[in-house]
Amino acid sequence: MFKKRIKIEVVPASEYTDYSDRFKGDEKYATLRHVALAASVPTLTAVGTGLFLFNKFNDTYSSTVIPVSEPIQQPILEPVMAQIPSTIPVNAIAQPTGIIADKSLEILATALDPVVQILVSISFPIASVIMVGGCFFFMLGNSEKAWSTIMNAGLGYVLIQMSPLFLEILRTIGKAV
Repeated sequence: MFKKRIKIEVVPASEYTDYSDRFKGDEKYATLRHVALAASVPTLTAVGTGLFLFNKFNDTYSSTVIPVSEPIQQPILEPVMAQIPSTIPVNAIAQPTGIIADKSLEILATALDPVVQILVSISFPIASVIMVGGCFFFMLGNSEKAWSTIMNAGLGYVLIQMSPLFLEILRTIGKAV
């Protein structure tokens, strides 16, 4: 009465390894477009990294260096006498000179470069730990979570490694605008 007979059921391997029920029609198989896209990602990454490293040793990244031995000359400012108008136009917009904005942008970029370099350098150890953690999901029988973790760690590592290139592109676009 208290003992229940447990029925053992044999399930074919294709039922729990195929995952074909999630896809419809031709989505089950990779197309030529998928293969070409997957093959182009490492190639584009390698080309972008190569161009970045090639340009890294040029003087494009150097900041303005002021020698310490020479005194900085201050411009002589004379007082300007101006007559205050009786009416101030409402639609008057100050014309930006760009001097302060350029220098502040350069100082900010120079100050944040070491932070970006540190994050880029620690991305490999962190990504490898996350990938090994994803491998433990395989051992626990959760292969879907394992693949997701490994793919996210790999994509994150590649994007972090390419972030100096993205930042330089943004800086160039900012200067052009």
